[in-house]
Amino acid sequence: MVAVELWDVRREVEHAIELVPPYWIEDAEIITLEEHYDVLLFERFADGTLLVTPPADWVSSVGNTELLMQLRTWSHGNGGIALGANTGIEFPDKSLFAPDATYFSEERWAKADHSKTFVGEAPDAAFELLSKSDRLATTMKKVRAYLKNGVRLVVLIDAWDRHVYVGRDGDDEPRDLGDVDSVDCSPAMPGFVLNIAAVTRYARR
Repeated sequence: MVAVELWDVRREVEHAIELVPPYWIEDAEIITLEEHYDVLLFERFADGTLLVTPPADWVSSVGNTELLMQLRTWSHGNGGIALGANTGIEFPDKSLFAPDATYFSEERWAKADHSKTFVGEAPDAAFELLSKSDRLATTMKKVRAYLKNGVRLVVLIDAWDRHVYVGRDGDDEPRDLGDVDSVDCSPAMPGFVLNIAAVTRYARR
């Protein structure tokens, strides 16, 4: 068992939390932690800080399914590959995240390191849908990390407060688009318009 077992995390984690472990947690130890703590998701920032997240609420789970279906439908006709929230991605700065959905063009997918459990390449596009257990400030840190590591498009959807944040090539910070029903994902995904209203329809009731 890894040394990061500081307490019974399953009993205490109701919202996403950040932990500073006593040493750098390698990929294999991340896998061990997830196996030990079952439903919790463990991610790693470039400075070694761990982000521990409990399961999403059902409303967000439905939204994530819709989000991934839209990405997969578009990618089937336009090339590349869409991946869901269970896919860990190791970025160039050694951070390790599992976005709610990602899109890889054929070019980036071909460059990715597929020899390990986690995909070793930044995607063209990353999408995050806040659940009630997520914290906006912490998810914003992930968005900034995506942009820093070369993700061409980042979309963060806060359905509960009705804000959509979008970052593109060259941005250090995402822009708050407010309460919008769609986002044009060009040029990272040419011609793809993400239907935000469909993703958030249950949260907006």
